[in-house]
Amino acid sequence: DDAHFRELLDDLGYAFEGYRRVRKGVKKRLRRHMRDLGCRDMTAYRERIAVSHDVRETCLRRMAVPISRFMRDHRFWDALGDTWLPDLQRRFGPRLRAWAAGCACGEEAYSLAIIGRERRLRQAPVTDLGVAITATDINPACLSKARAGIYPASSLREMPGHLIDRYFRPLRRGRRYQIKSDLSREILWCCRRVECPLPEHAYHLVMLRNNILTYYKPARQTTVLAKVLDSLHPDGLFVVGYRERLPADFHFMEPVTAEFPYVYRKVSDQH
Repeated sequence: DDAHFRELLDDLGYAFEGYRRVRKGVKKRLRRHMRDLGCRDMTAYRERIAVSHDVRETCLRRMAVPISRFMRDHRFWDALGDTWLPDLQRRFGPRLRAWAAGCACGEEAYSLAIIGRERRLRQAPVTDLGVAITATDINPACLSKARAGIYPASSLREMPGHLIDRYFRPLRRGRRYQIKSDLSREILWCCRRVECPLPEHAYHLVMLRNNILTYYKPARQTTVLAKVLDSLHPDGLFVVGYRERLPADFHFMEPVTAEFPYVYRKVSDQH
């Protein structure tokens, strides 16, 4: 029930409100895990998580919510390709480094790769423009789906038709679509938790949309965000979900415009 589910969330540092609408599917995955372990109730399950790193990691993977679409919030993607990528390339040079954190099944990582490819095509014959993308997720099953690059047609409903024609091939009479393989090779897929340390100032663009600001409790948000933002280069961009906002104490992050309050620039080094 919800009371026992809340207790588990408290143990893990997750917020019930973030899971409220998706809890049915998450609880179903957790029940399967409990049956696999032979746990008769949530108390026994929580005890196993407390003493076993492997059980805890599997539980965290079951808690992930891999819901996404290609080019969700198309205004953001238009502004990224037309304004922010050109600005970043003027600041840092033509080859940018980006991190798609908590990438789930890869929809947003591929969206970023497509935007980068489109910018390169528009700038021909300049061929050294590009975005090196690292996409990470805690769930290896999601990463396997991302590498395969096969999606239901509904995942592409916000993507312009000419981009679907250019970067996908239809399967099953258009009921599913597969990313063309040359685009997949532009992304480095890694199984990694969001909070795992990364090199300082490693990325010029970090995307962490509908993730920790939705599902983590405030105290855990602050700890994890500090690690994530340490990997962002000063003057780099940080993108969260369009309904998400950074806590006020991250004073070194400022929204780039009033129109996009969920896109931030790192205005100074936090150290």
